[in-house]
Amino acid sequence: MTSDAPTVRLYLIRHGQTDGNITQRLRGEDSAEDALTELGWQQARAVAEVLAAVRPPPVQVYASPYLRARQTGLAIAQRLGVPLTVLEGAQEIHAGDWRGRPYRDMHERAAEMTAPDGHFGYPGGESLRAVGMRFEAALLALPLQPEQAVVVVSHGAALTALLARLSGQDERDTWLAGQYQHRNAALTELLWTPGQPPQLLRIADAGHLDRLT
Repeated sequence: MTSDAPTVRLYLIRHGQTDGNITQRLRGEDSAEDALTELGWQQARAVAEVLAAVRPPPVQVYASPYLRARQTGLAIAQRLGVPLTVLEGAQEIHAGDWRGRPYRDMHERAAEMTAPDGHFGYPGGESLRAVGMRFEAALLALPLQPEQAVVVVSHGAALTALLARLSGQDERDTWLAGQYQHRNAALTELLWTPGQPPQLLRIADAGHLDRLT
């Protein structure tokens, strides 16, 4: 898809809950095979019902290579009756030396968060800028058609990085403000033309999860 491509509609979804989310500790690339909990499956089915009602209907589901994203994507794809494809580049940020740290360190010790490339991110791991760039590159490589709607299932930090990248915002400021923070199975809807800021229609919408415990 080139920079002069027509607008497409993207539904960005964070994966459902895993045990790692419950423990509130960073796992980064060590979490690649973490599976959904029973609540995580319920969350995946709940967001699938939301997507089954949107128009135009999504024609494809893409998911990060990590198991929890593929499982969430599978629940959505089965409900919509569309293919599921693994999307390299949509995986979670590499946490590097911060693997095993509690989630709270991401805010309480944010001053220490400098990735090897010198940008805001994890020491020994990836910067949010690098994640946003690889995620955007993965989307640009997709064979999307004009006015098409597709679903992309990814991860909390990766979605923040992507949305900051597409919107031209500073990654550190966006992260610390929690601007694009997604609960498990929350949904962001946007209209996107490559090379232009996206039109955000819904940001981290989680209304479909209210009835779940």
